[in-house]
Amino acid sequence: MNGFMPCSPDRQTASTAVQLGILAVRPALKPSLFHNLLDFLADCQIDHDPINLPSAVEAARIMREYARNKGPRERVAPDFLIGAHASQQADALLTTDAGFFRHYFQKLNVVTP
Repeated sequence: MNGFMPCSPDRQTASTAVQLGILAVRPALKPSLFHNLLDFLADCQIDHDPINLPSAVEAARIMREYARNKGPRERVAPDFLIGAHASQQADALLTTDAGFFRHYFQKLNVVTP
């Protein structure tokens, strides 16, 4: 999968991602937001790229490291899933939370709006 994954994007950020390349939906998206999610995504030319097992294992490894280092309890599992998914299955992550993702996913290309 090549593309940009926005993390909690607003319309401007999502528009920027579309202009830069393929826009993929993050794995923590709540399907209840849309009546027919897959049709909505197709209509908007947004790819759905489910997280694969190696990405999920990497997320768990990094989250375990975070917990061992007594990181602040402000981070939740989806943060690590998003970072691992983007680092292994996309070209970049478009986010306004660059510090966290750059620190824990050092090989990830982090793009800020």
